[in-house]
Amino acid sequence: MQKEIVSFSETDDYDFDNELLDALEMERSAIQEIEQEKEENALTEETASAPTSRKKLWRDTQKEALIRLEDSARTEDDFRNVQSWWDRLDANADRRYRYHVIGRSDVPLEWGAAPEQVIVPEPIQHVFWKQIIKGGFLDAIFDCPFEMHELIENTDIADAMSELKDLHKELLYYSAIRQYSNQKIAHIRCQTDRNILKVKNTILKKLRKKLYVSLRERQQMNLPLNQREKEFLEEYAPAFADRNKAKLSDTNKKRKTIEINN
Repeated sequence: MQKEIVSFSETDDYDFDNELLDALEMERSAIQEIEQEKEENALTEETASAPTSRKKLWRDTQKEALIRLEDSARTEDDFRNVQSWWDRLDANADRRYRYHVIGRSDVPLEWGAAPEQVIVPEPIQHVFWKQIIKGGFLDAIFDCPFEMHELIENTDIADAMSELKDLHKELLYYSAIRQYSNQKIAHIRCQTDRNILKVKNTILKKLRKKLYVSLRERQQMNLPLNQREKEFLEEYAPAFADRNKAKLSDTNKKRKTIEINN
């Protein structure tokens, strides 16, 4: 049985290496396609270096030609021709996007690392350092409890996180980004895990309240909301309404007691 298990693991490793080699071959073919597209689109590059008036005239003529093709398309071959035009435009747009954006491929960054620090020290082979070497510095610069809100695209959530206390930011950083358990965070901060859970719930309540207020204002101003924001409003609207009623009742009770005392 042991021999069968070892042979099965070896075949799995062999299949995994073959998959990675296939992925690398796909990357090389993609690079060759990009270089080929550069050569084929030499005419567009020449027009880009031309004056703006000529460039605009060329783009306008291309748009008009495409519109005429779409209007005059009647047969199946005509529609295939129009589809080839749109495919070429989409391919050019994707190519321009790949030139200016640093992206990750399907090949894991850990693959090919030298074991036991044979050639290069192991930390340099880590995903974090490979990302820095590749040019992705944002995750490294803002990898901090007090600046992690810079990594969030939603301005409402980023503002709400930046307004938290430093202790709350630290707990949220360890919990959300580092994915530490409550027991580990409690050991770091010399507290109990029950206390950590309570503080975490208060942090989430504050963030949800601020997000609800900002989304409610956007909804009243008839600004567009995505599906997740709409679901958030529908889910937390009753809870916030009950809290407001409870606060109003508490304030009314306090006013009555003050009037009775006076």
